[in-house]
Amino acid sequence: MKIHLFAPINHFVSDFYVSFLTPLAPYFMQKYQVNAKQIALFITAISFISSIFQILFGAVADRIEKRFRFIYILTAITVLFITVIEFAPNVAVLFLFFIIAFFANSAFHPSGASVTHSLSRRSMPFFVAAGTLGTALGPIFVTVFSSKIGLEFLWLVSLPILVLLAFMVRSEPSPVSAHNQTDVLKINSQQKRLLFGLWTLVTMRTLVMSIAHLYAPIISAQRGFSIVFGGALLSVGVAVGVFTTMLGAWLSNRFGNFLSNFVSFLGMGSAFLIFANASSMLVMLLSYVLIDGFGYLTMSSNLSQAQLTLPNHTSFASSVVMGFAWACGTGLRVFVIIPFGDSIRTLIYFTGLISLATAFVVFLKGRKLCFSQHKRI
Repeated sequence: MKIHLFAPINHFVSDFYVSFLTPLAPYFMQKYQVNAKQIALFITAISFISSIFQILFGAVADRIEKRFRFIYILTAITVLFITVIEFAPNVAVLFLFFIIAFFANSAFHPSGASVTHSLSRRSMPFFVAAGTLGTALGPIFVTVFSSKIGLEFLWLVSLPILVLLAFMVRSEPSPVSAHNQTDVLKINSQQKRLLFGLWTLVTMRTLVMSIAHLYAPIISAQRGFSIVFGGALLSVGVAVGVFTTMLGAWLSNRFGNFLSNFVSFLGMGSAFLIFANASSMLVMLLSYVLIDGFGYLTMSSNLSQAQLTLPNHTSFASSVVMGFAWACGTGLRVFVIIPFGDSIRTLIYFTGLISLATAFVVFLKGRKLCFSQHKRI
């Protein structure tokens, strides 16, 4: 079965550009004179508002006819608006540029996942890994680029990328919509329960991982390390996630998705407790890498499980456990930031405990599922 790479390549580019926001937090704090809590809420608002609508994008994505062109347009919007962030005269305009880019990125995900699933199921781990790789390389690239060259020259990178993707999309035979306009989205009670369970897992994973991603550059800067080291933390952590994404897909197929999620939350929670006490660059790097490594373990497996749950509406299923769950996890982050935002170490401890508590619940649910299956046998 052929592996199609157009959607994965666009996934790489789109996630590469939106990953610029978090590592540039210290830069924006200095440029616009805002504090850590304000920039954390700023980033949270952008992520939440853009992602919450992904479930709507997912509901209509399967009806798009020329889906390769649609994917390219969304990628181009993301790239162009991120490219001009340095020219924002104030925080309000900066917010506008980022929110438009993030909306396009949010709309891309269910369409890209659906196209990948419909063309070749073997391509799905590559689709997820490509976005993970883009997220990994983006932070280190933008921090080095801003330090050595300047963000105002991002167009030197963006224009060649968009031209290359434009030539690629012309060579792709665009897949047509899998459903006609009268097709109705119907979900039975069993599918609802399975989707709800997957949504819960991804929401909690997003809450835990997004706090790590948000505060790692800020903690790094507060402890006297450079902005480049903060970007390197994000890049190295997500780069490891590229490999654990593939490992998690195998682990889920071999031992079951519940076990993958249990290992993921247990590992993240333990690494958070180490990260909270990290004082040296090495310990901070290793503990952060473990957080991302365990977090990305279920990135592909939960998405695949959702698509198998709703095989006739893979875009909608993807949107539930991608954008919508991410939005909910990001929204929950506000309830952690507001009480603990000025005490970052306490916030990190609390997040670690949330992850460990989720692992315990997953363990209980997994035991219950195995017991019920054993009784049926």
